Amino acid sequence: MRLPVAAWFCLVLLGIVAARPLQAQQVAYAASAGAELDSATQAAITKEIARARERGIPVEPLVAKVREGRLKRAPAPRIRTAVEKLSMRLDSARAALGVASSTEELVAGAEALAAGADGASLRALRAASSRPIAVPIGTLAQLVASGVAPARAVEMIVDLLRRNAAPAQVLALGNLVEVDVAAGLRPDESAAIRLRGIEAALPLLGDKVTVSATQPSGLPPVVATPKKPHRAP
Repeated sequence: MRLPVAAWFCLVLLGIVAARPLQAQQVAYAASAGAELDSATQAAITKEIARARERGIPVEPLVAKVREGRLKRAPAPRIRTAVEKLSMRLDSARAALGVASSTEELVAGAEALAAGADGASLRALRAASSRPIAVPIGTLAQLVASGVAPARAVEMIVDLLRRNAAPAQVLALGNLVEVDVAAGLRPDESAAIRLRGIEAALPLLGDKVTVSATQPSGLPPVVATPKKPHRAP
């Protein structure tokens, strides 16, 4: 019961924006997420969401996971298991990234862990930048899900961060590799080619630069990621 990395990440972020106004509203919204499920599953999911909230874990991603399962008409026990596993990954992401991490960073971290990255990878990205790192972590999730070794993926992203790559440039790396791999290119080959293309538009380490938020010229456009075969949560 899974969406492609980029699609799931965008879905959750949209849910976060929509569900932020008031804590009381957030709780009510989360509790009603299982309204169409059987009573036992609804009670279990509501309890899991309440436990996550008490631990300081954002509940919006859990609500989005329930919605995803319902849209796919997944069996109730499978939805419950998916929510429980996501809650654990969010917990692990916070342990690696720190309690002050944003919801967006935790969501991306949970997705990276699901793709095959580990806590050390998340800590390496946190140490590499003082800026928000939801996009770099999301790129890590994309690269690992595309078949790039986690250690190599972290190395490439850290290199871009240290060279003051803009978020759009970091995002381009994950998107382009995902498209290349879907077209039949080997993950490591695509990653190396795409990294060189982005690095060519960056200054050398130590140069003073003004970072632009736009994608560098000469790079292929960032395109929508293709659908991948669904895998169990």
